[in-house]
Amino acid sequence: MTAPIEDAQLVEVAELSPLPGARVAICETSAAALAQARAAVVAQGYEIVIAAAGGTAVADVSARLSIEPVPDVVVVGLPGGEGVLDAARALAPRRPVLIAAVLGTGRVAAEKAHAAGADLVALRPHDSERLGPVLFAAAKLAAERKDMLTTRGTEASLRDRLDRFGHADTVTGFQQLEFFQRVLELEIKRARRYGYPLSVCLLRQLDPAKVPAAVKRDLRARAATAVASAIRDIDMPVELVPDRFLVLLPYTDADGAALVAQRIVKAVAAHPPLRGNGTEWRTSVTAGVSGVAAGGELSFAKLMRDAGAALRAAEDAGEDVMIV
Repeated sequence: MTAPIEDAQLVEVAELSPLPGARVAICETSAAALAQARAAVVAQGYEIVIAAAGGTAVADVSARLSIEPVPDVVVVGLPGGEGVLDAARALAPRRPVLIAAVLGTGRVAAEKAHAAGADLVALRPHDSERLGPVLFAAAKLAAERKDMLTTRGTEASLRDRLDRFGHADTVTGFQQLEFFQRVLELEIKRARRYGYPLSVCLLRQLDPAKVPAAVKRDLRARAATAVASAIRDIDMPVELVPDRFLVLLPYTDADGAALVAQRIVKAVAAHPPLRGNGTEWRTSVTAGVSGVAAGGELSFAKLMRDAGAALRAAEDAGEDVMIV
């Protein structure tokens, strides 16, 4: 059996993405400072969507932040522009990245920006060499925030799907088919990528003739319990139709899967009989196994066809387990 390769052991090389763009809003305390900031933003290749200075700038920019599509970055002159920072933060979780433009240097400037609730600090007077790196950092941060929001939305959607599809069957305790299919897709991709073996075991439950419906249900639950007791934690069982189970066996070739199938057959046979309607009832299973060796060409459709053929062969030959 091939030893599994974990994702952490792999180093993937990806092409660098292009520099992030950004839509920028500017609120400055004077026309001169606004002109300097505009020139620096344009020189860095970013788009200016809002720009204002003077006595009404704070109110104007604050109002436009909530009306227009939210900018990615807001440059705010301090002191005087604190109201814009407050208005921008109120737009969370999709608020822009906030840059406070202040006089001073080093930690003093950072403390001023932090106290006002900004994410980053830019030093006045504005010029491209000074403001450019801060704008780049803001654009990167804005892009990462968007990615995070998208990821959260995707996660919420997946959780909803798991809530709908991931509940175990109330009789067998096995996951439902829709959930199994998602796990199956992942395992096939990993087996193809990393070259590890993969097998399936198709089981048919054989109940006595004329078994009452209530007893049949209980026999089904007992057979499922036996199946679960005979497989590993990484194996995935699922109920296909009322008389069949399927077990997916990652990192396992056909010979290894046959051994698991034998354990399942013995575990089901070893279950105590079920008493009902004055009769003792027992059930059994027959197994068909198919698998792909490490590095082999993998097709789940072929695995299922081969497992079905193996199951029919086992039934025809009166055997417990057959491999194709």
